[in-house]
Amino acid sequence: MDVSYFCGTLAELSAERLYRLLALRSQVFVVARQRARHEPDGLDIEPETLHVWGERDGVPVATLRLTEEPDGILRLGRLCTATSDRRKGYATTLVEHAVVLAEGRPIVADVFVRVAPWFLQRGFTAMGGRSVVDGEPHLHLCFTPGRQVPPQQSESSGTSGRQGSERQPVDANGRPYVPAWVAL
Repeated sequence: MDVSYFCGTLAELSAERLYRLLALRSQVFVVARQRARHEPDGLDIEPETLHVWGERDGVPVATLRLTEEPDGILRLGRLCTATSDRRKGYATTLVEHAVVLAEGRPIVADVFVRVAPWFLQRGFTAMGGRSVVDGEPHLHLCFTPGRQVPPQQSESSGTSGRQGSERQPVDANGRPYVPAWVAL
């Protein structure tokens, strides 16, 4: 079955759905990495936090969250994909959804240094130094609307044929990208 995409705030999520999203993150960030880490961190239950995820047969395969900084900038965090579902484009789709949901506002992210190239291929730029979080180096990145995005590499092969966009992502045919999620 295909993956369906969703977004919602805490008030729009059932307890079961929130549990499944947090369980996926714990599986990726704690169990698979074999790192003791306090997950969740409390931001998931903030009223303005937006959860974005893809699921198949009611089971999340990828997720991210958007939180708002005091200055109005959005922070993308906790992007992850189930180990068995990686390299299928689900994380890319979630980031594309996040850009649309940002409605022209900048998006910042602190990402593992080893995955920074993946974000750079999707239009993020380095915006400062590094930090160490839970023993791993992180890079500070920013997605700025209106900035020309370089053509990206496909996750599974050479090139995807997708061209850059200015504000809104475009599909493989160069048409404006239309989110495929189902709002709760």
